[in-house]
Amino acid sequence: MIRLIIFDIGDVLEHFNEEMYISYICHKLHINMRDFTDYFLRLLERAEAERMTNREMLGRISKRFGVSVSSLEWGSSLRRMARVNKNIVGLANALGRKYKVVLLSNVSRSRYLQNRRIELFRILRYDRLFASCYMHMRKPEHRIYRHVLREMRVRPEEAVFIDDRLENVQGADEVGINGIHFTGYGNLVMDLRELGVRW
Repeated sequence: MIRLIIFDIGDVLEHFNEEMYISYICHKLHINMRDFTDYFLRLLERAEAERMTNREMLGRISKRFGVSVSSLEWGSSLRRMARVNKNIVGLANALGRKYKVVLLSNVSRSRYLQNRRIELFRILRYDRLFASCYMHMRKPEHRIYRHVLREMRVRPEEAVFIDDRLENVQGADEVGINGIHFTGYGNLVMDLRELGVRW
């Protein structure tokens, strides 16, 4: 029996991902996208697990590409670009009447603080938010899923994990959680129903 629904945030509950940020910044600052992507994503992984501060990350990017830290628009780009996926938020709110609903996100500390200011957090009802930057681990590491299960006091088979990134879904599957690769509202509804989730 399912007791817990775990949602990713980016490109599931809200329309925003790092690829959008990368594309915007590279076009705006005339930076080679391949070079920026490789360097940025390596640093971002460290920041999301709090192995590097955002200040250090942005400082290194600024120096490497010869641009100012402020021109990287780290916080403001999220507020400007992120859009709530209202169908999924409505579904999450409906599920929350019957199941525990939590959020699990790979996010750096500054993005976490910016995220809390966007519309999503004014309209979404959820039981808890698990942010990688405060846990010092990231999806798809097995220990992050086990941590959520322990904190929420559920067994793996009692949980569903929804994420747009296949590698994160596979990580959850490997610890016994029912993983759903998010590709859209209709498919998500069908996948949840196949697992016996009702709302």
